[in-house]
Amino acid sequence: MDRSKFKKAMSEIIKQPVERLGDDALLSNLVTDSFLLVDMVIELQEEFGVFLVQEDLKEVKSVGNLIELFETKSRETA
Repeated sequence: MDRSKFKKAMSEIIKQPVERLGDDALLSNLVTDSFLLVDMVIELQEEFGVFLVQEDLKEVKSVGNLIELFETKSRETA
């Protein structure tokens, strides 16, 4: 998975500059509205052809965690 493409898509959804989306950036600091967070995950799933369940997101805290989850799930469905 192209990390820069993922971060660009993410930045457009949450209206944050891509520079703020370092792998260690906490999602809770970037997205304070839980509805926007849910919307972001849904849009990213659609764009990258990955299906997640709520349980998958339990341990996701940072941008890097989210990207790793999407990478893992995309390999599982490939």
